[in-house]
Amino acid sequence: MALSILKGLLQGYVQSLFDEGIVNDQFSQIHTLKSEEEPEHVVQLIDKYFVDVETILSELTSKIDCPDVDFSKLSELAHKVDERSLSIGAKHVKLACVDLIESCDQMNKEKGKDTSSAQRLVMCSDMYTRSFSRALIWIKNEFSHTRNKLEAYAQMERRIIRLKSKQQSSACVPSSSLGCLREVPEK
Repeated sequence: MALSILKGLLQGYVQSLFDEGIVNDQFSQIHTLKSEEEPEHVVQLIDKYFVDVETILSELTSKIDCPDVDFSKLSELAHKVDERSLSIGAKHVKLACVDLIESCDQMNKEKGKDTSSAQRLVMCSDMYTRSFSRALIWIKNEFSHTRNKLEAYAQMERRIIRLKSKQQSSACVPSSSLGCLREVPEK
């Protein structure tokens, strides 16, 4: 009984993630990877996504403070966040990546231009650095919001897995050498 209630709650919660635009159809594809043999596979993918993106965002944050910022490297890092968000179906984070990537690419173009005025380069640099900073803040906010939502999902999924495990272990009456003598009907 409790298992079916939890499954219904989880299904409703996943639908709310879609309705809010937090996740896209790729998130549904990940659910097809769930199996009886590896019930925590989806949760593990989500956990890996969290660790990967947190690491990349930390690196992006630290590199922006460098005096000679290599915006092509920052663009590569932003693309990594984009790819990981695409693979997990984190729609809002992926959308926020677009601005960051564009900001990095634009700054990279400006740095590559042969400028006659050092003052123009400094003005452009400040403008794109601010643009980059805004885009990075947006990604961090979207990631934080998405992480909170997906952590709640993962917590519900883990409860279901624990409950299934308890039900399976109590459905079997152990015998000394024969294993399970009979199965107890599920309640």
